[in-house]
Amino acid sequence: MTWTARRYGMLLAGATVLHALLAVALPISGDEAYYWDCSRHLDWATFDQPSLVIWAMIPSRALLGETALAVRAPAIAASLLIGVLLLPLIRRLGGGTREAAVTYLLLHATPLFFLGSFYASTDTAMIAAMLGGTWAAVAIVQGERRAWWGFGVAVGIGFLAKFPAVLVLAGLVPVLASREARRDLRTPTPYLAALLSIAVTAPVWIWAVQHNCDNLAFQLRDRHDGGTLGIKHVLEFVLSNLALATPTLGVAMAVAWWRWIRHGDPARRVVAAVMLAPVLLFGLVSLREQVASHWAAPAIVLGCVLLALDGVGRKVVVAGAAFGLTVCLGAIAFVVLADHLATWTAAPTLHLYEKEATVFGSLVGHEEITREIERRLRPGELVASESYTAVHLHAFLSGGRLPTRLAKLTGGKHGFASLYWYPPGEVTGKDYLFVTEKPQLAARIAPLFERVEEEAPEMLVTRGGAVVRRVHFFRCTKLRRPEGVFTRLDP
Repeated sequence: MTWTARRYGMLLAGATVLHALLAVALPISGDEAYYWDCSRHLDWATFDQPSLVIWAMIPSRALLGETALAVRAPAIAASLLIGVLLLPLIRRLGGGTREAAVTYLLLHATPLFFLGSFYASTDTAMIAAMLGGTWAAVAIVQGERRAWWGFGVAVGIGFLAKFPAVLVLAGLVPVLASREARRDLRTPTPYLAALLSIAVTAPVWIWAVQHNCDNLAFQLRDRHDGGTLGIKHVLEFVLSNLALATPTLGVAMAVAWWRWIRHGDPARRVVAAVMLAPVLLFGLVSLREQVASHWAAPAIVLGCVLLALDGVGRKVVVAGAAFGLTVCLGAIAFVVLADHLATWTAAPTLHLYEKEATVFGSLVGHEEITREIERRLRPGELVASESYTAVHLHAFLSGGRLPTRLAKLTGGKHGFASLYWYPPGEVTGKDYLFVTEKPQLAARIAPLFERVEEEAPEMLVTRGGAVVRRVHFFRCTKLRRPEGVFTRLDP
């Protein structure tokens, strides 16, 4: 089959339609609802994330309403942008439209990209920016001085999507090893591009100045456990990335990377350096603590570029596609059929990222609980919960009608942006309906209010006679001590 630009465009359009259909069909997660809620409280940045993806939801919500498609539209657009950027990058590396199409198809054989192409997260936008930065770095090493501007913009925009986008700077190592590229350092272009890049990242620094650098302290210190040295998490990191890339394609990517890093072509070394950076950094971090497997996602995307340009055996592709499709369909089926699955199994616990979670806890009953909250809520009351997933999902499922507030009573490291939305004066003295699946929290709630009473009966979410979730409601009168629990802002 001859891949023309028109056919490649049709491939991207078809994939985008598929992503949109899946975005509409599948319920959103707690993390996605969190980003949606952040987009309703416009700010320079948030406590745990920069704001590019959050800002992008504002126009999509204006066009599509408070829907799953609106929440996921930025991810779908970023996935399309990745397909668009593949073509000029691959042409720079000696390939053509056919290799770009093979890369995009290979990406859809990986669970990482297939599922991430319509899931609202910061990762897809970050990957698009890093891909653009890689393209620019390749152009620089090939003598295009103006590509410094593109590199600077890509780094800045990537940083606004997710902080690890700065790892694309690893591509400058082979760039600066080139004598021709070093000549650019005698001109103002690289330095002006760097200033532009820093200017683009200004929203993050403005938020930091406004909030005692809480976002920077979280990224550099608070989110890290600092555990003992070991290889347990390293093995988890490697194996989970092989699963996200599919084992056969993952091994093939590693072999291709070794060939590329040894290649004399500086352009190929740029790609190999950017591909290595997230794997190396987070692999080192995993020596002491558990890391999320998707943090190395840019390496998998660039790995598909390597495979498409080097050629990959049919058996490897078929095996990888079969594995990836099985994982993707299994994950989608698990979400779609969660209600039916819960009818024949009680709610087991799942140990994931060092947290115990109920398998169906984030999948079953949210709509029912939201309706029950609306039924019980009294005029003037606010809704509170210690679960940031519950807080934002109930707000989303109610169409934004429920006035939900997060109460930081338990552990966790993410989802605290809402603690910077309301000053003490807006939450003190208010009455709350506290919703929780942890009734033992009553002892921690009581000192915060004048009076706390549990409202009967508890709500049971059942499926096929099995109790999947138990929800408790507490009537809390006049909040007295909001600091550190309901807000982190000064009076």
